[in-house]
Amino acid sequence: MNILDRIVTDNQGRKLRLLEPTSLSSAPNDFQLSRTSRPFRRYFSLVANSLIMVFLVQAFSAQLIGILDGEPLYVIGCSFVTFPCIGFLIFLHRPKLIEVRLLTSHESGMYAHPIPEGGSIQTPNPTKMSRFLVRDDSIIDTPPSFWIWVIFAICLCISFVIAIIEIIGGDLGLILSLIMALPMTLILFSIPVYAWWASSTSWIGLPTRLRDAESWLIAGMAAGIPAILINSWLTPALVPSSWSSDTEMFIVSTFSAPIGEEIFKFLAVLFFISSIKGPKTGFQVGFTVGLGFAIAENFGYLLMSYGEGGFTGLFLTSLIRGIGSIPGHAVWTSFSGAALGWWISNPENKAKIIFIMKNLSSKSMDIIEGIGIDVDMDGDVSGFDGKEYTMLTALEEAKKPSDVTNWTVSEDNSEKISTSLIGNNPMWWILPENYSNKSVMFSGNDSEVVNSEHKLKIIPPKSIILGLLIAIAGHSLWNGSSFILWEIGIIIGLSEDVIVLLTLLLIIFLVILVLFVSSLLMRGVSTISDISN
Repeated sequence: MNILDRIVTDNQGRKLRLLEPTSLSSAPNDFQLSRTSRPFRRYFSLVANSLIMVFLVQAFSAQLIGILDGEPLYVIGCSFVTFPCIGFLIFLHRPKLIEVRLLTSHESGMYAHPIPEGGSIQTPNPTKMSRFLVRDDSIIDTPPSFWIWVIFAICLCISFVIAIIEIIGGDLGLILSLIMALPMTLILFSIPVYAWWASSTSWIGLPTRLRDAESWLIAGMAAGIPAILINSWLTPALVPSSWSSDTEMFIVSTFSAPIGEEIFKFLAVLFFISSIKGPKTGFQVGFTVGLGFAIAENFGYLLMSYGEGGFTGLFLTSLIRGIGSIPGHAVWTSFSGAALGWWISNPENKAKIIFIMKNLSSKSMDIIEGIGIDVDMDGDVSGFDGKEYTMLTALEEAKKPSDVTNWTVSEDNSEKISTSLIGNNPMWWILPENYSNKSVMFSGNDSEVVNSEHKLKIIPPKSIILGLLIAIAGHSLWNGSSFILWEIGIIIGLSEDVIVLLTLLLIIFLVILVLFVSSLLMRGVSTISDISN
C-alpha cells in the first residue's frame, strides 16, 4: 500500500482507501506537446511588451542622465515609472509551466486516477498515469505576412483619410483627429514590426521559440538606453558650444547614432551567443534585435510627428519608417549578427565561448556562496565543488552536432506553427509545399536538402569587424544623406522647394534600396546552413 494513501470510513462503517494523485516525474525524452495556433495573440503580446519597454527605456535613460547631471529629484521622479515597468515586465515573462497528465494502456493499471484538484480521470481500459511539468517552449507562430501587410496598408489609408478630414473638417476634423490619435499610433508603430517579423520568419524558414524571440526583441529595445545616453548627453557635451545646432544634429545623426547604436545592438546580439549556432541563427537574432530597437524608437517618432504635423505627419512618418527605417535597423544589425554566427560556427571559437561561460558560472557561484548563499543547495557554502572544466572538454562539447529542433506545422499548409515538441530526439522538419523559400528537408535515412539557388542574393560577411562596419555604414547613409543633400543644394544655389523635392526623391530611393538589400540578404541567408564544419 502506498504510504500516501489515506484510509477513511464511510457512513456505513466501511473502510475505504483514498488514493493520492500520482507524484510528479520527469517528462519522456520523446514527448510531444501540441497547442492550437493563435498567431494574432502574439501581436498583442508584442504590443504589451513594446509599450512597457518604451516607457522603461525613456524613463531609465532619463534617470541616468539625471544622475550624470546631478539632479536627484529628477532621478526620484523617473523611478515611479521605471520600477512599475520592471515589475510588469517580470510578471509577463515569468516562467510558464504546463502540467501534463499522460495515460498509457497497461494490463496492471487502474480504471480511475485521482487528480490534485479533486475528482479523478476515468478510462474504459486499465491505464497507468504519469504527471510531469514542462516549460512552455512553444514555437512562435505568426499570421501569413501578406495579411499583416494588408492590415498595415489599410491602417495607412485610414490615417490618410483622417488627415484629409483634419485639414478640411474644421473643429469636427480636429476632434476626430484627437480621438483617433492614440489608437492609430499604437497600431502604426507596432504592425510594421510584426509584419517584418513574420516576413523574416517566412523567408529563412527557421523555427524559433516564442520566449527566445521575445527576449531578442526586448534586448534590442534595451539597447536604446545607452544609445540615448550617447546621442542625448555625451555627444552634445563633446560638440563645441560655438558650433551651430544644425552641425550638432548632423554629427549626432551621421556619426554618433550609427556608431553607438550599431555597437550596442551588436552587444545585445552577443548576449545571446550561447543560442547562436551559425550564420543563419546569427542573422535571425540580429534581425530581431534590430526590430526591437526600431519599435522602441518608432513610438517616439510617431508621437513627435503627430504633435508637429497632426495626422499628416503621422501618416508620412508611419509610411517611411514602416517600410524603410524599421527594416533598415533590422538589416544593418543582421549583418553583424550573421558575421558573429559565422565566427561561432568554428568549433574552436565556440569552445572558447563555452569555456568562458562555464568559468564565469563557477566563479559567480564562488562569489555568491562566499557571502553565505547556498546556490547549488549542497548543504555548504564552499563554492563550486564540481569537476574542473577544461578547454579540451569545451572543444569536445563544441564539436558535438547540434540537435535539430523538433516541431511540426499545421496540416492545412497555412504556415501556422501548431506544435512544439519537448524533447531531445532529432527529427527532420518539413515545410509546406507552398513555402516561399522552396528549401525542403525530407525525412529518411538518405535525407538530403534541396535548395532552389537564386542567382541574385547577398551572403553576409564572415568577418565580425566587416559586418559591424557594413551595419554602421548603412545606418550612416540613411541618416546623413538628407543632411548632405540639403547642404549641397544650398551651396549650389538651389531653391528650397527644389531641395525639398530632391530630399523626398532621395528618401524614396533609400527606402527602395533598403527593401532591395533586405530581400537579397534574406534570400542569401535562406541558402546557407548553421551546420558546423
